[in-house]
Amino acid sequence: MIERVVKAAKKSGLITSIRTKFPRLFLYTVVKPLSWVRYKDAKDALKGKHSNLPDKQSILLFTTQKCASTYTKTIFAKLASDVGMFTADIEAYFSVKDIDPRVYFDKPHNRKTVFQPKGKYLGPLRNFYPIENLDQYKKVLVLRDPRDVLTSFYYSILHSHIVINDTFYKKRQQYADYDIDTFVIDYLPNVKAIYQEYIDNLLDLDNLLVLPYELLVTDFQSWLDQLIRFTGLEDANSEVINEIIATEKAVRPDGKKTSHIRSKQPGDYKINLKLETQQHLTKEFSDILQKLNYPI
Repeated sequence: MIERVVKAAKKSGLITSIRTKFPRLFLYTVVKPLSWVRYKDAKDALKGKHSNLPDKQSILLFTTQKCASTYTKTIFAKLASDVGMFTADIEAYFSVKDIDPRVYFDKPHNRKTVFQPKGKYLGPLRNFYPIENLDQYKKVLVLRDPRDVLTSFYYSILHSHIVINDTFYKKRQQYADYDIDTFVIDYLPNVKAIYQEYIDNLLDLDNLLVLPYELLVTDFQSWLDQLIRFTGLEDANSEVINEIIATEKAVRPDGKKTSHIRSKQPGDYKINLKLETQQHLTKEFSDILQKLNYPI
């Protein structure tokens, strides 16, 4: 019920207007109060409250923001919960509470409480964490051309994303007067660091499937088929799978800067950035682009 209300609110033009014009008011009157009743699964995971887990290899979704991470989380969670797995989006809960997941999961005790190699789907994880016995998990990595990620970050941070905590509000204030080219150059080190960590720590591991964002938006059926086969979620009800496919067909970007789904088009950075900015990003990301098979 709560999630249906949240979903309806996101579609409301009035709600969008209020959260855009009065972000801190919306934060303290809507977002934070909702966190008291949402995120039960995340709270249970953090306390180690999960029993009777099925004998299925746990699944971890690694990604980063602006790679359809919330959307892919929903797909994974529907499939995994349908076959009885425990599912939790811990980072969503951390975001509202303004907790840095990198600091939290730097402590081995916290990692061992949350992560177990059987019976769980956890994600999206938007950073690499040194999870014990990582080889025992099925790992899916969903990334996007980092040049498009930076472009999308500009619209998200400045216009479309709900202000979910005070840190995010300060970030929006910090970049309020930036144009898009200045922003992406300034924000580049943040995205580069996340991608480099994945390449250094995850890309060469066994039991890893790389599912590019670009495949998701250009050939969703192939993307989903690979996901289901790799994760062993073939037992999910066909109605659940058909619902996922129908939802994808209904998702359409509207091009508005305040929209959560502004553009799904690969190569969006070429449309929005100056040529010299494009060239700068390509140079800075050259090694990463080659590792992930993106054109330079």
